[in-house]
Amino acid sequence: MNTRSKQEDKEVDQLEKIIRETPVEVDLVNRTMSKYESSRDTKPSEKIRTRKKLRQRVIMITASAAMIFSLIIVTGLISPTMAATMKEVPLFSSIFKFARDLGLQAADEKGLSTKLNTSVTHEGFTLNVTEVVYDGTRVVIGIERPHKEGESSNETLLDRISDIDFLLNGKVMDPTIFSGTLMHPTKDNNSAIFEFADMKNQGGEPFPKQFNLTLSTTIKGISEPFTFDIPMKSIGDNNVILQPKLSRQHNNIQFSIDQIELTPITTLITTRTALLDKSIMIGSQERIHIKVFDEQGHVLQWSSGIGGRETNDGSSDFISGLRSEPFETLPKALTIKPYIYLYNEYPKGSFKMDENGEPIIQYIPELEVTIPINSQQ
Repeated sequence: MNTRSKQEDKEVDQLEKIIRETPVEVDLVNRTMSKYESSRDTKPSEKIRTRKKLRQRVIMITASAAMIFSLIIVTGLISPTMAATMKEVPLFSSIFKFARDLGLQAADEKGLSTKLNTSVTHEGFTLNVTEVVYDGTRVVIGIERPHKEGESSNETLLDRISDIDFLLNGKVMDPTIFSGTLMHPTKDNNSAIFEFADMKNQGGEPFPKQFNLTLSTTIKGISEPFTFDIPMKSIGDNNVILQPKLSRQHNNIQFSIDQIELTPITTLITTRTALLDKSIMIGSQERIHIKVFDEQGHVLQWSSGIGGRETNDGSSDFISGLRSEPFETLPKALTIKPYIYLYNEYPKGSFKMDENGEPIIQYIPELEVTIPINSQQ
């Protein structure tokens, strides 16, 4: 039973929105050195464990697969209406179809994702990898545990997962090219979506256009890991890549647009923030966020982000990559409006809120950039 109040639900939604708009910072130097130090005491092929407490808010699906099967047996045929209904049933539906990420929905609708039926069973527990997509900027994997009739549990699949490991072409991913694993909400408690990206725009090596991915995950209470070999091939051969290299300055800040990459399922915008006096980098409360508008005033909705510095002394540029939904049609121009959140002096770190209970932001017009798209192709 959900005991949260409407106000608490609103606060959770606001926090979730802010998290999506805030890049996860990755320190490439520390990660690389930590990997080097650990490799001195372990075998080179030993896997890197990614231990994260995974939580989600889910959309419940209540259609009955048994009823659909009964109708098929009786009629011997499926009408167009019935076919559409069957897609709403978890057994037949795409995991990506029910994701909040509009890019993943587009991958399903346009047939860009690869449907798989790879299954592994240990001690009566079965996991399926059902769907994958790779667009040159991110890898996304849908996994599912088949529902057992009569089984009832409040524990989600994500609650049961304790470890997740990935190998690229049989090798441990170097920490300078791997962003770490992100999770997307899914259609029910028995499925999950995992996403990771390369660090090419933060100084790392890009993923190859085609590779073999090994996914190994551990389920609580089951000793043997579930391992899947998944062939990945990029659908991003026709990605639009723009490198405007536009910069704006205000006070001690220089803000630059390094690159914009448009794929069939992702809009990736890479920005760079530098302090002109090369002093210690600004703190999290002063960090610059951005809103992106097309020429019609539509604002992009962020799904994930990652950021990092090239050195660990705090004085180097902060490079941020934000991912959002794809454009249905290529815009004529994009306007990027940097802003900061405003905070209260007390309690320290709390947001200033407007009359609608939304965090107050302050745009920095001196850093605003408008980029013509068509003229740069």
